[in-house]
Amino acid sequence: MKVLHIIGQPGSGKTTLVTDIVKELCRQNISVGTIKHSAHTHELDKPGKDSFLQRKAGAAPAAMMTRDMAAVYLSRSPGMTPATLIQSYYSHLDIVLIEGWISGPYDKIEVFRECVKRPFLFPDTSKVKALVTDDSLETKIIQQADAKKVICIKRSALADILAFIIKKVL
Repeated sequence: MKVLHIIGQPGSGKTTLVTDIVKELCRQNISVGTIKHSAHTHELDKPGKDSFLQRKAGAAPAAMMTRDMAAVYLSRSPGMTPATLIQSYYSHLDIVLIEGWISGPYDKIEVFRECVKRPFLFPDTSKVKALVTDDSLETKIIQQADAKKVICIKRSALADILAFIIKKVL
């Protein structure tokens, strides 16, 4: 099992890229799981719903199950990271895509959109292996990417992104 981060500034298109990659990998019979990492504190359950009330009363874990899905809410312990979740729940998969967790330990693909008006992450982020954008890149940025062995791939070229993932990650 391999793990790959999809990172980028807010609004850069991370979720759309993750969704596109998942669809195509599944089409190729590659088993894939995802984790959405957030650096912010916010409620994951719907306040007032049964599972929320049960969890707030002290149930740990608390779960919700329907005919089609199951969700387990775990309180975050001090040692819990995406890596520990992967070990416990994702080890049977071919690949796990983590949306975010910029400081995480795995190889990364950065998604960039100039219209977001935020800086590139790859110059100061470890393990970025590819930069995905449809924007024209200044020579300085291309040189920085080359110096860090970060390849540039067009966002509109999903087949090239998948080929990179399959060749470099899987």
